[in-house]
Amino acid sequence: MRPDQILAELNRAPVAYLPLGLLEWHGPHLPMGVDSFNAESVAEMAAELCGGLVMPTLYFGTERERPQEMLNWLGFDSPEWIIGMDFPDNSLPSMYTSQEMFALVVREHLHLIQRMKFKIIVLVSGHAATNQLETLERLAAEFNAGGVVRVLVALPFVQNDTGIFEVGHASRIETSVMLALAPNTVDLSRLPPKDQPLKNKDFAIVDYPTFLGRPTPDRTVSEGDDPRHADAEVGEKSMHAACRQICDRVRDELNLLG
Repeated sequence: MRPDQILAELNRAPVAYLPLGLLEWHGPHLPMGVDSFNAESVAEMAAELCGGLVMPTLYFGTERERPQEMLNWLGFDSPEWIIGMDFPDNSLPSMYTSQEMFALVVREHLHLIQRMKFKIIVLVSGHAATNQLETLERLAAEFNAGGVVRVLVALPFVQNDTGIFEVGHASRIETSVMLALAPNTVDLSRLPPKDQPLKNKDFAIVDYPTFLGRPTPDRTVSEGDDPRHADAEVGEKSMHAACRQICDRVRDELNLLG
């Protein structure tokens, strides 16, 4: 966009969306950039619906080692050193950076966006690692305390009535989203037939109940979150619902600005 176009939108709605993702393993059936594609698409929907501009997507994310309790949920019997979704049988590693470096890079982006006179910055993180979200929330609190800009942390996923994001990793929702966004990047034939159980640890595909400490007895992906039941319409609805939830927050902040 030209400077005059940027300034016109700043005057109308001084909101910047910064999509955050990375190149991360999402099973053998999905592209490595799922988190980035999803965050960018939902950010664009939000800008269209409630105003503002979308910054270039930041392909940069962090992860931590899995605690032993979670490894047990995932089906690993013996102690393992596993960072994020980089399970031993994966054919490629993810591009995780350290938490410290992630914080430095995002903080600098926030400073640069603030200098352009945006009043609201929405960090849309397609990657939902606990330490990534904690880092973003800490940075948001730091900038919000300064009183110059409001920073919101958002996910391109839908919260249910209890506040839970019913999204696993490379499971039904993320697969549905990619079927809606770029069906040519999805290859479900890379997964076993539907009548065969899908073990979490074999493909680094995890249903959301497992992340909440409710794994199936045999440590396989639950029927309701199985990527082999993905549907493009479900993905489309998920993105639009996430967009509306983000816009509700943005409009509240815009109303406070008058």
